Amino acid sequence: MLDWFRRGWNEAAADPDAWLQHELGVDVYGLDSIFSAAAEHDLPSPTSTNQLRELLEQHLYVEGEVLVDDLSVRASTDDDEVPLAYFFLDRRLLAAYPDRLAYATHEDWPLPAEAPGPGDAEPATTVVLSLLGDVDWDTQAAVVRLPGIRLPDLARHLRAAEVSEEWLDELTLLRAAVGPDDDLEQALRMMNRWAAWNHQYLDVAGLDGDQVEAHRIARSVMADVAGLDEVPGPLGTRRPSLGRIVVAEHLAQAVFHLHDQYGYQQLFVFDDVWAGSHRDLASSLLRWFNGTWDPLQGVPDSLT
Repeated sequence: MLDWFRRGWNEAAADPDAWLQHELGVDVYGLDSIFSAAAEHDLPSPTSTNQLRELLEQHLYVEGEVLVDDLSVRASTDDDEVPLAYFFLDRRLLAAYPDRLAYATHEDWPLPAEAPGPGDAEPATTVVLSLLGDVDWDTQAAVVRLPGIRLPDLARHLRAAEVSEEWLDELTLLRAAVGPDDDLEQALRMMNRWAAWNHQYLDVAGLDGDQVEAHRIARSVMADVAGLDEVPGPLGTRRPSLGRIVVAEHLAQAVFHLHDQYGYQQLFVFDDVWAGSHRDLASSLLRWFNGTWDPLQGVPDSLT
């Protein structure tokens, strides 16, 4: 990791943005500032982790904090609109802490869905999703555990359940989207095309009562935007065709396009059978979506 930053000191001087784009393939908000400062102020190239830490703390533009040790650089910031974080992680960390890092470093979508192993003794389904609105890292996502059921029974369970005050709007909408055939994939497709919003928040008015009536209301909302390529969204318009939904026996996953600039809402629904077959992915996914920006929080420095 130190060697990478030292190389950037030399190679990025002429055009930090272009060098980072070539190196990483993406625009990492604020990361160019350290290399711009190095060139502008003729900063010495770091020769140790301590020197790198001092330079990053002084010259890296972040809205939050930057943490540096021998095996990682972890930065928390925002782009004036949404919170974000980025990480440089030595491969030894991935091997040591897969239960913390497996999801954050998993490059492919969708997640693997096969689940040949047995589940836990207690059946349970977990809903994990990113949230919208005025969020920070403490509120940017939610984890809901539904004990006693597994994914194949989720749609039927939701149709029979009563909405409580603790329910997320997304769960209320999913319940309303389930038709009499208990088709979870079709319900997620309805969520993907949902077009009723109160500014940045889902409009679920009338969906918390009788489920049959809630489904009728949901279908009427869908009828208003039938055939449209773009539908109303939380930040203007959204394009459902860019959404992706995959439903397997023990894992359902979806990304709903919300805005060309602000991206997608993510949703994962998995049961104990899938979690039992993918323990590291399940554990790290829950950690990532449970309000802590740093997946290595609490790991002693002596281990990193």
